[in-house]
Amino acid sequence: MKKTLLSLISITAFAASSFAQVCMPDPNATGLLYPMTPDSTTNVWQDYTQTVTISVPTDTTVSVITVYVDSIQLDSVRGLPNGLTYGCNSSLGNCTYLGGTEGCFIISGNVNDSAGTYPITFDVVIYGVLDSTGTGGDPLVLPYSIEVYNLFVGEPLGVQTLSTSKFDVIQNVPNPFNGSTIIKFNNPVAETVNFYVYDMIGRQVHNSKINAVTGVNTINYTSEKLAPGAYFYTIANGKNSITKRMIVTGK
Repeated sequence: MKKTLLSLISITAFAASSFAQVCMPDPNATGLLYPMTPDSTTNVWQDYTQTVTISVPTDTTVSVITVYVDSIQLDSVRGLPNGLTYGCNSSLGNCTYLGGTEGCFIISGNVNDSAGTYPITFDVVIYGVLDSTGTGGDPLVLPYSIEVYNLFVGEPLGVQTLSTSKFDVIQNVPNPFNGSTIIKFNNPVAETVNFYVYDMIGRQVHNSKINAVTGVNTINYTSEKLAPGAYFYTIANGKNSITKRMIVTGK
């Protein structure tokens, strides 16, 4: 059965404290259509390693063209935050993988960039022919870009201190998050405060009132109505407001 080009790459992601030097293809990897999952998360200054499994078919369809694949070469990985690089584990060398086989490469490093969402682009080159036997016909060299994957980078990890002598808000934990996150704030008096969430172009996506007590308050915020991406949240008590950024990786 022919596979579309978007089904060539399966991703298995994990965070690690040291960089792997050799990768192994994930035996459970299958061809995935958009959205490619799981999108991955890390934090500024955090060591990071991700294994990408490539499942190369013997034939594929690009637009309306059926290509009988001899090999696929990973030409570049674009959009990585500063501090991350990639390296291939390919028996043919030069990041090249034969049709009908599985291979992998590694993205690793220590993120040295701002928090945010980084869309990652995999540029590949398909080498093959148009003849159904795979032995004749016109040779084909077809560059193609796969843009179905995001890397979410959160704020640096560390101990946060919430001031108990004034109005104060600390960074939500966890961040990035999938499902729910905790936001803590201190309010000098018992009163009603406003809690807002905005997307990156300033549209308000959440608005609620909270009956704050004197001292430390906790908001358990869920992402069930939000698409993955970066957002700003604001807590305002009528006299002061504090805004911070959070990253949603899933519902």
